[in-house]
Amino acid sequence: MKALGILRETQNSPGRESDDALILKAVMDQLSILKTGVTVMTPEEFDGADAKGFDLIVPMCETYPRLMRLKKIEAETGVVTVNPADSVLGCYRTRMLESFADTPGLIYPPTEVRRTTSDANRTAPSFEAADGWWLKRGDVHNTCAFDVVFAKDWGEAEKIRREFESREIKDFAIQRHTDGDLIKFYGVGPGQWFTWFYHDPSTARRLPFEIEDLAAQAELAAKAVKVEVFGGDAIVTPDGNIYIIDINSWPSFARVRTEAAVQIARRLRLRLRQVAGRKG
Repeated sequence: MKALGILRETQNSPGRESDDALILKAVMDQLSILKTGVTVMTPEEFDGADAKGFDLIVPMCETYPRLMRLKKIEAETGVVTVNPADSVLGCYRTRMLESFADTPGLIYPPTEVRRTTSDANRTAPSFEAADGWWLKRGDVHNTCAFDVVFAKDWGEAEKIRREFESREIKDFAIQRHTDGDLIKFYGVGPGQWFTWFYHDPSTARRLPFEIEDLAAQAELAAKAVKVEVFGGDAIVTPDGNIYIIDINSWPSFARVRTEAAVQIARRLRLRLRQVAGRKG
């Protein structure tokens, strides 16, 4: 069995270039122990490579042209891909929010998606937001500090929208600020492995919640966009409710890298065995 790992583009790893590379290396090291030959490429190397001789592709890349090429390879060869190109695209913010809206039981803050050039931007969203809004670029989650910006009033929001437009960002999401503890979660499966921690332990209020509720919401979000290796953000409110903020394909797993690498490699070997069993 042969596996190809594709690193993430540096512009899509702001401040996390090393962490993103280290989790992929750790997973590939685990796979090499588990009877799998491994190759790791940069996104640029993948562009010019013949990637059709692999049994497994592990892509951290996120740019649209590369995902389209990966999707073509998937269709032509049937290679196991975790996460598949369509699932990575499904984590683009506007697509993710569409999937969230179609998922019964998934709880996330009131959100509206708009074109940056729309006349609707003259007025605030229909939902109330006494504590302000978060404005977020509509495609990839984060390439710089200005992709997700807080606005305390609509005048401030308009300045942010204009900045998005000047950067040729076509769509953006307006999301109500939700008070509570910001949590990061990671998972594999969904259902195989799950963990969480506070985004900033020094400021967290330690608001009580039920971990099974958090895991259930995270797994609903993962199933909505069809990712097997995932991470994301959630808010625990003072009354114990949990709101999913977003979900990502292949996060860095930085604080839990060693354990995550073992769990991810286990998942990848399972997927390879499933395919081998069907062929047999």
